[in-house]
Amino acid sequence: MLSRDPPYTEGVPTLRLFGFPVRVKVGFVIFLAVVIAWRPSVGWQFALAVTVFSLIHELGHAFAARRLGASPEIALDFLAGSTRYTPPRALTPLERASVAVAGPAIEVVLGLLVLAAMRVNPLDVPQVFDSTPAAVTWIAGPVFGLLNLLPVFPLDGGHVLAGVVETFAPRTGAIIATALSASISVVLLALTVSSPDVRWLAPFAGLLVLLQLWPFLPLPSRHRERVPGLYLQRD
Repeated sequence: MLSRDPPYTEGVPTLRLFGFPVRVKVGFVIFLAVVIAWRPSVGWQFALAVTVFSLIHELGHAFAARRLGASPEIALDFLAGSTRYTPPRALTPLERASVAVAGPAIEVVLGLLVLAAMRVNPLDVPQVFDSTPAAVTWIAGPVFGLLNLLPVFPLDGGHVLAGVVETFAPRTGAIIATALSASISVVLLALTVSSPDVRWLAPFAGLLVLLQLWPFLPLPSRHRERVPGLYLQRD
């Protein structure tokens, strides 16, 4: 995901990958520990896959932002990573959308390439789950990448939606994108709750609905500034 908050100042350790500063926050370490403890026999493999694909995802954002002249920073935190960048000029909505789509796109593509190297058909779910390495690659790569492309804030797909809408409606695009994002998240929640086959995704859909409401909750202003919202990737 993308963020416009101030530069990262906390987190351990600080690394550099391809010239980008990368901070691993305590929340990410806790998340990996929870994953491993949940099912030790396969948890470490899933934790490894999540770490690798999270970095790949954020590097996709970072390379796209650097191509536009920005100096991105990456952080890995609980459940998610984020990339912050300040471009040297005002970006067009479609340029912002291109940065947003770059992360999940490279995550999906590389995940599919790894599965192809394993001779695993990503559309054959039973075959995928015949092998633990294939299963964790499938989930951490293509599945998480595609979920991130849902046109809902604060996912990358929400920023892509905003970029497209604002291109055709510069003055009202942000409002339209906000309304569309909220509507889609409510529909997703209703579909996941009502369908037994995808009911396991209901908590994720519920979280998306909560994130639509979060910026409007009566929180102190000092907290509201850091809440993931609709303009995370704005310059």
